[in-house]
Amino acid sequence: MMTRGERNRWLRQHHYRWQQIKGAWILLGPDGWRATEQEAEQAILQRAAHPSPAQWARDIIRRRPLILDSETTGLDPARDEIIELALVELDGSVVLNTLIQCQGVIPEDATAVHGITHEMLRGQPGFPEVWQQLQPYFSRPLVIYNAAYDIPMLAYGALRYRLRMSRPDAHCLMCQYTEYRVGSEGSYQRLEVACRDFGIEKSTHRALADAQATRHVLLCLAAAEEEEAVTAGEER
Repeated sequence: MMTRGERNRWLRQHHYRWQQIKGAWILLGPDGWRATEQEAEQAILQRAAHPSPAQWARDIIRRRPLILDSETTGLDPARDEIIELALVELDGSVVLNTLIQCQGVIPEDATAVHGITHEMLRGQPGFPEVWQQLQPYFSRPLVIYNAAYDIPMLAYGALRYRLRMSRPDAHCLMCQYTEYRVGSEGSYQRLEVACRDFGIEKSTHRALADAQATRHVLLCLAAAEEEEAVTAGEER
């Protein structure tokens, strides 16, 4: 029988993470959706023979996913808000790219990251309006670089406005890239690191730029050979 520490490491190896929200610790799966430990264990055992990251990328591309990214006022889903959201196709065409009005303030440290200010949000749609624009696309797979960040932000945003949100078919590229580059027990690799490794230029930290960068990382991962990751891991 595993100790609590061993069990948490096992969950972490399969990209389940504990996150504190509203003072309570919540287990989030690779898709960013809340899970019980029993549900996590069942899911892990069912996918014991999961494909390699490169094969995963090739498989998900065949399903014609959309790439989603958001910018927010902070990191706490229960308190902070989405203020920009972008959705792009695999070919790079833009499905949605919009700023979103928020109820609270935008802290200076958040603006320092993405450059979005309150003045930029004047006259922009609110979350409920953007939510309605998103609904037709929730039937398709969503690839997100850090699903455990964006999906809770969307879920709590919907809850804040009393909007219904079903579990999306979300997939975390960060989990797959990290496993490809440093193994399942390695530290999660930021999007900037993935872009640098694949030679992808990334200038701004805005939703559309990050969505396009995520798209390029997905395509590069799909084209990668497993031997490359092994060699890179040994060099590090």
